[in-house]
Amino acid sequence: MEWDDLKSFLAVARLGSLRDASRVLKTSPATVGRRIASLEDRLRARLFDRTQQGHVLTESGAAVRLKAEEVEEAVLGVERVALGRDLRPSGKVRVTTTNDIATLVIGPHLVQFRRSFPDIELEIVANAEIANLSTREADIALRTVRPTQGNLVVRHVGWWNLGLYAARAYARSHKLKPGLTDFSNAEIITWNEEVMHQRGGPWFAEHARRAGVALTANARGIHFAACKAGAGIAILPCLMADSDPELICLLPPEQVISTELWLVVHRDLTRTARVRAVMEFVADICKRETASRSST
Repeated sequence: MEWDDLKSFLAVARLGSLRDASRVLKTSPATVGRRIASLEDRLRARLFDRTQQGHVLTESGAAVRLKAEEVEEAVLGVERVALGRDLRPSGKVRVTTTNDIATLVIGPHLVQFRRSFPDIELEIVANAEIANLSTREADIALRTVRPTQGNLVVRHVGWWNLGLYAARAYARSHKLKPGLTDFSNAEIITWNEEVMHQRGGPWFAEHARRAGVALTANARGIHFAACKAGAGIAILPCLMADSDPELICLLPPEQVISTELWLVVHRDLTRTARVRAVMEFVADICKRETASRSST
């Protein structure tokens, strides 16, 4: 039985389609389909029902998934042990975090990292979804939510601060001052419905019910540009907004959002030189850039 066939099977079982599985596996849907067919032929069982909604596990498929996940954990465990014995700071390290943190915290220091570790290929995946470190979706994660399960090493490395901002001209014309409590004269720039749960959306829903909505968007860069142009008030990362002289902080992060930053890595990988190097690099810049709960 081929491990690649089982990998394809597990990807389809988790994602529900050949197309989505192929993206994760970095291959073609046709290849994933051939591997599923090969596994079904070898097991002499139909593992999926093909429906309009996608691939749905049959009863046999559900039973095979349980065993396949045990095999997956064993294979990945072997890989982690091998990586843990790698003493050379070289090779690829995959880091996952949000787009904002990747851009504002890690990005400005990448030249420094390359100079210190020219043999390490750093791959940054900016994604709001939480990666599974046990299945090697990433080697290191930088999160604002502390994980409570898994064989993980977790370090507190700083704070992620967001305040409430407006363009200075907008604040003057709408008579908005620092310490704002009445939002009736303001218009907000917030997340659209698909991502309303992200940071800022719930805060506005609770504190600015009387404010009009100037704009909804699914990207922080759009919020920033619209706020700077004077479209309304926005919740922005302090690292982004405090350095812009055209913006004024109406409420500091202590009154808006200030959440802890956690550096997370699978315990088996902490012995790997390249992973340790990236961990220390990320921890150091986080402590320098985001050490305080305050924006100042």
